[in-house]
Amino acid sequence: MPRSWQRIYGGTVRDKILKFLRSTFSEADGSASASRVLAGSTILATLGWVTYLVLQNHALPDLGGASMFVTSGFSGYAVNKISVAVKGSGDVKVTDQK
Repeated sequence: MPRSWQRIYGGTVRDKILKFLRSTFSEADGSASASRVLAGSTILATLGWVTYLVLQNHALPDLGGASMFVTSGFSGYAVNKISVAVKGSGDVKVTDQK
């Protein structure tokens, strides 16, 4: 493969993919997001599970259990986003009323 094909807009394809994955699994401020990693790993585990079943049975399995498994994996992400929404941005000031 010619060397020029390995470069896309000043960086290698591998660098671009790693940069994309880092931004996908981090919050807007750049900190790591455990809930996004949990959701991503749940999806990968489900894909592996379904692929294994298809290879063993030579037929597509009922995906009801897989959809419930993926939904449970995204519950951590949902709880994280709901907690951020409830907390707000910190601009609301609560005064002590006596």
